[in-house]
Amino acid sequence: MFEPRHFGVASRLSTLITLAEADGKDSLDDYVEAHVHGVVDLSRDVEALVLDPCYRSTPAEAAARRLACPIEWHGGFTLTTAELRRHPEYRGHEFVRLGISLARDGRLDPCVIGDASRTGRYDEQALKRVWHYVARFGAPEMRARRTAHHGDGA
Repeated sequence: MFEPRHFGVASRLSTLITLAEADGKDSLDDYVEAHVHGVVDLSRDVEALVLDPCYRSTPAEAAARRLACPIEWHGGFTLTTAELRRHPEYRGHEFVRLGISLARDGRLDPCVIGDASRTGRYDEQALKRVWHYVARFGAPEMRARRTAHHGDGA
C-alpha cells in the first residue's frame, strides 16, 4: 500500500516533493525518503538536530550536545489517552489500546514510545502507528493542518 512508486536522485528532488505534495495523502504517510551514500559531516551537513522537549535534561540531550551540530527544540508532542480514544478510525482500535497501555499518567509522548521500543517487547510497526497518533493529534500544528485539509475541527 505504501511502497514507493517514484524514484530519483538529488537533482530530481523537487519533482518528488511536488508529487508528494499533490496526492492528498495524510502527511505522516506521504514523504520523500532519502538515502545518503557517503560520509555525513554533522558540522557541515546538518543545520540542527531538533529534539522534543520531553528529552530535556535526559541522557538523550546529553548525547545530542556532544554532536558537532546545533541542538534546537520544537514545540513538543503530547497526547492524552482521552484524545487518543476519540480517533480509533485513524490507525485502528488495536493501536489505541496499545497506546493506552503504554501511557504514563494518561499521556503519551516520544519518550514513552522510545522507552517501549527499547524493551524489545513490542512490534516496531505497532509502535510506529501509536507514534502516528501522537504526531497527528498531539501537536498543535498538526491539528491545525488536519483541520485546514479536512475541515473537521479535530
